[in-house]
Amino acid sequence: MNTSDLLNRIDELEIRNQFQEETIDALNNALTKQQQDILLLKEQIKLLAQRMGDQRQNSGIDSAIEKPPHY
Repeated sequence: MNTSDLLNRIDELEIRNQFQEETIDALNNALTKQQQDILLLKEQIKLLAQRMGDQRQNSGIDSAIEKPPHY
């Protein structure tokens, strides 16, 4: 292998490395955004569950799930 071939291979590896770094950064950003979304959704679910519990207490509905009369 001559010097020209080695330089070409090094250039190709550097280009490939740059694309991989860009891909890793993009994936990291997407993962970070998804994690933020998940945390927000968990908080919203928690608040909804709390509101439903409050409504059940305020309306006098028993917290136990009752079966319909046809069971």
